[in-house]
This record gives sequence, C-alpha cells and structure tokens, in this order.
Amino acid sequence: MKFRLIEQYLFAFVVCSLFGCSSEPSRYAATGTVSMDGAPASLVIVSFHSVSGDAKASGSGKTDEAGKFTVGEAGKNSGFQAGEYKVTFSQTLVKGKPTLAGSGGKAEEKTATEREAVADEFRSIDKTPVTARIGSGSNDFKFEIKSKK
Repeated sequence: MKFRLIEQYLFAFVVCSLFGCSSEPSRYAATGTVSMDGAPASLVIVSFHSVSGDAKASGSGKTDEAGKFTVGEAGKNSGFQAGEYKVTFSQTLVKGKPTLAGSGGKAEEKTATEREAVADEFRSIDKTPVTARIGSGSNDFKFEIKSKK
C-alpha cells in the first residue's frame, strides 16, 4: 500500500513537471494606441482595472512617442487575466511637455509648472466610458481620449 502511494505522488510530480499544475489563470498581452484630441498621445499611463474587482488582474503600461503601448508579451502568459476591464488614462505635463517624472498626483509634491493633461472623465474608474475585453486572440485596442480644457 505504501509503495502504491509513492507511485501516485511520483506520477503526479511527472505530470505537473511536463504539463504544469499552476492554479494561476492564463494571462494575455494587450497592445494598442492612445490618441488624445486626434493626435498620438505620448507618455500616457494606460491602466486596466478589472470589473471583477480583483486587484491581481489589473495593471498598467505607458505609451511611447507614437502613442503605442504593450503590456505583457504574447505567448508568454503575461499581461492580463481574461475578463472585462475599465480603462483609465493619465498624462502629466511639466512646462507643457509630457513626462513620467511628475508627482504622480501627490498635491504636496506637485510643482507650479505641473498639470494633468487628460480630461477627468477618462481618469476616474467610476466615470471612464472606456472599457476593454481581454481574452485569447487579438487584444489590440485603439483608444481615443480628450484633454483637459
């Protein structure tokens, strides 16, 4: 009987080694572009907030100079879990130019020349009209947002 139990554990170990036994859900890369007022938006933080409320499923990335972003790597089980997401955006301007070196929204660290460029409706999880569905297949998005006036 003891030998049979050892065989079962050994079999389970081999199967897990070959095929994986992770209880972690699959993840999928997300790519896309962000335009603000019709122009590519550089250095925008793009945040995906899981509608399920699972903080582990949420995440963010930043756009490059052409307004393109990538979160995760296709085929590498990285990025986001499958599901519905609300998407928010933030772009800090210092002296009128996009930067990642701002205060991060902390009032006490904000400089006189720093301001948020994205309209409030696109910054708030409760207000954003932008949603995304992540899953297997293409997760390439084109987001059009508005600037703060």
